[in-house]
Amino acid sequence: MMSEEEKLEYYRRENLGAPMISYVGFRCTRNLNIFLQTKAMVESRDISQIIRRLLTKACEEEGFDPNA
Repeated sequence: MMSEEEKLEYYRRENLGAPMISYVGFRCTRNLNIFLQTKAMVESRDISQIIRRLLTKACEEEGFDPNA
């Protein structure tokens, strides 16, 4: 789990990295959708920011390097 400081640092760096040029849509369960919407409300962020943060964290565990 990311600390609040790590989350803020992620969101700060998000705009400094590679440009966002692709749209990826996906289907998810109702429960996952509610979870993501709730996280977005709690963190006062757009749901796409939450999805990118959580997806990036999970991909890093699989070997993705966001700084490559």
